[in-house]
Amino acid sequence: MLFFKKLLTLVAVFAGLTGLFYIGLDKLANKKLPVSNNETSKKIKNEKKQKKPKVNLVALGDSLTQGVGDTTQNGGYVYLIKQVLEKRLDATVVTKNYGKAGDRSDQIMERLQQQKKQQAALKKANVITMTVGGNDLMQTLQKNFNSLSSTQLASVMPTAQKSYSQKLDELLQTVRSYNSHAPIFLYTVYNPFYVYFPALTQLQKYTAQWNLVAQQKTVKNKNVYVVNIEKRLSEGQYYEHSSNLKETTVTDYNNFSGQKLSKILNNQKEKNNYLSPADHFHPNVKGYKYMAAKLYQVMIKHKGTWLKEGG
Repeated sequence: MLFFKKLLTLVAVFAGLTGLFYIGLDKLANKKLPVSNNETSKKIKNEKKQKKPKVNLVALGDSLTQGVGDTTQNGGYVYLIKQVLEKRLDATVVTKNYGKAGDRSDQIMERLQQQKKQQAALKKANVITMTVGGNDLMQTLQKNFNSLSSTQLASVMPTAQKSYSQKLDELLQTVRSYNSHAPIFLYTVYNPFYVYFPALTQLQKYTAQWNLVAQQKTVKNKNVYVVNIEKRLSEGQYYEHSSNLKETTVTDYNNFSGQKLSKILNNQKEKNNYLSPADHFHPNVKGYKYMAAKLYQVMIKHKGTWLKEGG
């Protein structure tokens, strides 16, 4: 009898231990195992991927937006700013280029009003860039080419400047009708003839006045910012050393006609290293790199208006 009691006790103890063993196994099975280093890395990478900044940039404008003068045929500053943003911000960047050579401010607006694709792209943009005004200014100068060094042009410019200001207002209002929130980065114009005719101070004066119009729009319109490229693209490699250029340039601008201008430019010793040697007017690759660099500077200064993680 005593033997059976001991046996029952032993069985009970064994059963108890077995029960504890299986309870332990059950807890172990339900317990979350520590994540491996590989899984942790994947999770971090996925989180970073989700937070990657998204930039949807729409570029409106004239030949400078189109990229005329860019021998790489990539699209000038629009292509270059995409590369910069992707590299420096690790951003996902989509660009739409609606630049067209020769367009004045009113023509840029007309195209926007007529083209549904432009309108649709603009609605999705969180960054808008614009090159505008150069052809408006050139139209006025061409009409009064023989009066560049006289007071006649001075009497014409105030009216032309006022007209341009009104057209730029209309263009900005049209852009805002499709997109009320994205910041607009507005490039200044420059004087492509400065290096060749630095003594022709009237051109510099009118270029500065044209850019004043653009500057005034930043006060009147919310989230409009000027990207100033005037001095560098006008003076090229002579930037901050233009006094030396004035002393060495001897071209008599009073004794040539519009038809002779191209020949004179090609014969000039002075060349603007930021402009295309093909037309002495549009930026070359170096010029477009400068435009992209200046745009990036201004964009980063106002990054709160467009830079949102995963947005």
